[in-house]
Amino acid sequence: MLKLKYLDSNKTYDVSFFVVTDNIVEIIGDFPIQTTGFTLSRSECDDNWDYSNYTTIYRKIDGGVQFSNDESIYEEPDISDIPENPDYIPEEPYKPTLQEIQENKIREMNVVQQQAIQNGITVTLTDGTNEHFTLSDKDQTSLMGLQAQIAAGVEQIPWHTSDQTQHCKYYSNADMALIVFAAMQYVTYHVTYYRDLRIYIRSLDSDSVGNVYYGMPIPAEYQSEPLKDMLAAQML
Repeated sequence: MLKLKYLDSNKTYDVSFFVVTDNIVEIIGDFPIQTTGFTLSRSECDDNWDYSNYTTIYRKIDGGVQFSNDESIYEEPDISDIPENPDYIPEEPYKPTLQEIQENKIREMNVVQQQAIQNGITVTLTDGTNEHFTLSDKDQTSLMGLQAQIAAGVEQIPWHTSDQTQHCKYYSNADMALIVFAAMQYVTYHVTYYRDLRIYIRSLDSDSVGNVYYGMPIPAEYQSEPLKDMLAAQML
């Protein structure tokens, strides 16, 4: 379950979220339908996934709505060309296969995983203060170079934030070690969790796939040894 918040409001709504295509997303739940764009976040997590450009109602569906980010709108099929034939049998609506349902859910989970990683982490530094660090693709690429500077004993190491409104900032060797360690642990966890979740999804029937959400507990038999160790460490 995710929290939906429209950009012009502070109120949140519990929803289910699905990626339909690269330009269409589906929201299910009890919430007002608005075209102001929105963010999504996980319950009890300090993250906000940006869907501010999904401002067009693609179509309303039972229990929710589909939004598009390219101004596309669903068009009902034209039935005027159906032949006047008493023996004509209309085609059944297309029903996706189990594999299609599974792979669509996997693509949806991949989007959520990537957004969770890029939203980044909050790290407690040596002076006890907390700072938040994004982990965009550029930030992740920088981690290897930062590790080398830490190992070389460089005392003042700059962090080039991906937020272009902020200046770069120096961190001590000890603080940068904390930042890099936490960042790599965070990325490794999400990559490992997603891979195991993907395997689990491919074991489910179509009804069960619909109940999958990112962050859900994965049954132990579908957990890799690394994931089991990471989850055990989180309990300490």
